[in-house]
Amino acid sequence: MEDTAQIDLWNKSSGETVSAVFSLQWDGVNARLSMDAPKLGLALQTEGPDLFDTLQQLRKETLEPLGWVPLCNGARVDCYPSGMARDMGGGTVVYVLSARPRVSIRQGLSLRRPQVDTFESAPKEFVGSVEDQDAYFRTWLESRPKLLGQ
Repeated sequence: MEDTAQIDLWNKSSGETVSAVFSLQWDGVNARLSMDAPKLGLALQTEGPDLFDTLQQLRKETLEPLGWVPLCNGARVDCYPSGMARDMGGGTVVYVLSARPRVSIRQGLSLRRPQVDTFESAPKEFVGSVEDQDAYFRTWLESRPKLLGQ
């Protein structure tokens, strides 16, 4: 899979927004994420097991220290991919953890959280740091009811 996405970067301190082009590659095993933001003089590339991982690397290692946050669902504090979404889909979709799950009648009584594209645009009110996103996910996991027998 190879794709591109145009994503705005937002500077939390100055309020400035600039455009960046993200190139996404995932071959079923490895992912590569490239970002080109000419107005910032940045051309970056990361590699990892999936595209969500590469986005987190890029954010934590380069963008966050410079004060920039990508305005996409993959940077939303309340969004995170499942293990299956990472293994089978390369981390191209994330679940919205703050939304109420949907009940699927066709799948019995299974509850499903809404899924959104990782690199789709998101409002700045929802994005945050990798640390905040990981902490939210851990808290969400701990708040879930335990399955019987565990």
